[in-house]
Amino acid sequence: MFPLHKQSDHSEAVFFTQGCQIQKTQTDKLKLNVRCIISQEILVQKVGHQSEQLLDIKVEYSLYIDMKYLKEIKQLQDCYNAKDQTVELIILCTPGIKIPRSQDIIQFLECFDAINHNKKDFLQIVNGRHEKFLYRLLIISFILKDSRMGDLIVQKLCENLNLFILMKILLIATQYENWPYTDYFYQLMIEYFQFDAGLQQNRIANPHLQSILLKIATSNIQILEPDVIQVNDGQKHLKIATVFFKHLYKKFENRIKKYFQPLQKYIFFKNQRIRSQARIEDDYPHTYKLLDEAAGECHLFAYQQGPHSEILIFDKEVFFKCLIQQQRVQYQKYGEGYLGLIDRNFWGTQFMVYDFGYPKEIAAKFPKYFGQERKLMVTINYQTNIMASAPRKFQAVMLNYITQKNMELSQLEPVYNQEKDCYQLNFFGRAKRASARNFEMVDPQDSNIIYLLHGKQDKNLFNLDYRYPMNMVQAFSFSLVSVSKKFLVQ
Repeated sequence: MFPLHKQSDHSEAVFFTQGCQIQKTQTDKLKLNVRCIISQEILVQKVGHQSEQLLDIKVEYSLYIDMKYLKEIKQLQDCYNAKDQTVELIILCTPGIKIPRSQDIIQFLECFDAINHNKKDFLQIVNGRHEKFLYRLLIISFILKDSRMGDLIVQKLCENLNLFILMKILLIATQYENWPYTDYFYQLMIEYFQFDAGLQQNRIANPHLQSILLKIATSNIQILEPDVIQVNDGQKHLKIATVFFKHLYKKFENRIKKYFQPLQKYIFFKNQRIRSQARIEDDYPHTYKLLDEAAGECHLFAYQQGPHSEILIFDKEVFFKCLIQQQRVQYQKYGEGYLGLIDRNFWGTQFMVYDFGYPKEIAAKFPKYFGQERKLMVTINYQTNIMASAPRKFQAVMLNYITQKNMELSQLEPVYNQEKDCYQLNFFGRAKRASARNFEMVDPQDSNIIYLLHGKQDKNLFNLDYRYPMNMVQAFSFSLVSVSKKFLVQ
């Protein structure tokens, strides 16, 4: 369940730069200069304890260590000044999160030697030691990028994992830039908030989350303000300003930004529907892929369990995991790769498209930078058309992501051809088959401005062309709504 990252190789690796001459004798010592740069902003605070006075913290110190560590620990080599034969470590620190001491480095090196000799020797050192010792050892492991020791310490701490320990590991991993563990434990914290909001009650697969929930009576989280939380564990209390995690949430937003950012050009895609053959009574569930017409690359993925079900939209990584890694994907709302959903009424006459956020009543249970209230991106209302005596008609309102204001879209109405006894509309060669799912969305003030064109190419393949200010998820949603089954619209 831990993140996968490359383990350090301490066997025969040589990290000396060309021309670096080091005399290897028992008396050789390497000077290690440490400078801690401490933020003046207090984002983490122990409740009931006096804040550390910054003037009392020794922020600069030097110590001498065996020269052998220069070869064995790559981070030391990266910070090595060959001219002065010293290692310069500059460490960014935050009050409230333990600041590394010279003694911590010495203890780390002792444990480092123990691991090199025998893993059991290391475990004998850490077994029975106080959590503070493990946290300080973990900090040096992250600073010196020793994933081998870091992994063992995290595993040790997780043997009795609760919310307080989880938050401490997350704070340390974030401050000292161990990104695999930062991402993992940040996501684990989000899963806890989802459970607490009633979203994950029936599917708790992560054993670490299970461990946390078993200890919820003694270790819990309070949301004091939208941007301030307090983690409690008996008599221990930790108050945290969630802006500390802002860059983690922005990292997520930046990853999905391309799906919600309108582009200043006309874009050509295809929506491919894949019907299931697993059930006898119907061809559900349906899955959909948004394919780039030029390269055939999959950009978005959608899943609908049944004809009355909501449609979940995911990024392309979910599709690739299923295809390349041959993993069985669980299509979960608010789960991995989730970008939004299309909610609908039973009869298929009203559709509402939301982004990845949470409903308003649930969003209040998430602190800032761990979740947000969802946005209504598109609303589509169909007129009932049971007899199918005329083409489908619907009205649409779309959120303009540039102005953050709603805009109306009009459906370009087809013209009835008496000679051919059919309705016609110019699709510029993008509709190869006659279908009720062929339509064009235009500006209500100017029908020559076509925002979206949807034309059937084959039984389960539809051309989808759109332009600014519509984004990729919105365009995909129009296609999904058109293709999905509607009981009062033919």
